[in-house]
Amino acid sequence: MWITRLGIKGHEVNNQAKGEVLPGQTILRREIWSSLPDDVLDRVIARLPLQYLIRMQSVCKKWKIKLRTSSFIRLCEAESETAPAEWFLTFGQQKVGTVCFAYDVQLSKWYSLPLGFLPFDLNTKAPLAAADGLICLGAGWNATARGVMPTKLIICNPLSRFWRDVPSPPQLDPATSLVSVAGLVVDRFAGTYKLIVIGEVRREDSSSSREYKVLVAYIFDSVSQDWKSYEAELDPLDSFTSFLASHFRTLVGHSIRAVLCSAVCEGVLYCLTARPYQLHAFNVVNEEWNRLKISLPAEISGPSLVARPGHLFLVGAYRHNQHDKSNNIGIWELDEDTRRWNVVDILLEAMCSGRRSPPKSPPRSFRRDDNDDVILFVKWATRFLAYNVSKKSWVWLPPCVPTAPGAAPVSQPYHNGYVFTPSLLLP
Repeated sequence: MWITRLGIKGHEVNNQAKGEVLPGQTILRREIWSSLPDDVLDRVIARLPLQYLIRMQSVCKKWKIKLRTSSFIRLCEAESETAPAEWFLTFGQQKVGTVCFAYDVQLSKWYSLPLGFLPFDLNTKAPLAAADGLICLGAGWNATARGVMPTKLIICNPLSRFWRDVPSPPQLDPATSLVSVAGLVVDRFAGTYKLIVIGEVRREDSSSSREYKVLVAYIFDSVSQDWKSYEAELDPLDSFTSFLASHFRTLVGHSIRAVLCSAVCEGVLYCLTARPYQLHAFNVVNEEWNRLKISLPAEISGPSLVARPGHLFLVGAYRHNQHDKSNNIGIWELDEDTRRWNVVDILLEAMCSGRRSPPKSPPRSFRRDDNDDVILFVKWATRFLAYNVSKKSWVWLPPCVPTAPGAAPVSQPYHNGYVFTPSLLLP
């Protein structure tokens, strides 16, 4: 006989009526499991699928404690025989509060992961970043002269429901700074992570009395448990924009050079600033900034960055001119050699049944036929579609908040979402 994921398989032909093993039959014998050495039992349990490991926490206190140890979590990562599942996360509001909706790409189904286990008041501005089993949330959002900022940063695992609060960067001054975007870089095997918070710091040139801004990357290391900061100067504003920023702050506010969006991939955080548009990249490994002088496509409106291994995309509304009011979606990819954004595809409004109404055609199942396929998830009103860059094809995802006929409506997802690999990683 030999050990499988479910029990013990026997070779010999026995009498089934006597409760004995038939050829190839799997059984669970308490005396066999209880006599196994702990290290052998751990290796068997570590091969279970992730959803079963989560359920095991409710079996007994011993297994609950085991699933919280970093050594066992690393063993699960090492013993896993299947490629990590890829999920797509978005967030919404329900009666239970803020909810994380996760779409399983392999099974083509949505999961609802309530965040009510967190003892913090969350709202629509809560999600900041997500990666490899962990999500970063902001809590206690306060309005400042520069905008709204969270007073608490929370790192949690929505599957295992473990969380920890991270102190705000001590160098961050709410009076002169604004937290714009954040990112997570996770080492799954080592069980460590780094949280990157990008702040916009306003300063004044004493010689010319002009205002300028710098981007500051605040890095929190889960190993050292402290923050480091790295600055990157932005190009100075032209005289007219600087005049507006200095004399009409109530009119233009903090949006003169706000960070519009960000994306993290392969240890690099990309962020896009506005007025004028600039693409900045912070390498978490080398801990250095790099500014890419790349113009944005003239046809794009409301750009968002999407990063995949070896690729950087822009997704936004496609406008033929300033008078174009259509709801077409454009997808561009950055060519690193020419430093230009090349059009990948344009999703026409007529194809997607309009922005305001859901698609009339029934959603099809979505599965990745090839591991090398590059998949983008695009938000269209309250629905999402999965776009295959390699095959230039797309399918609608099923609604993540299904509503029965006549039932009271519930809040639809409000966030564009993150690509997420579920795990048992401890925050």
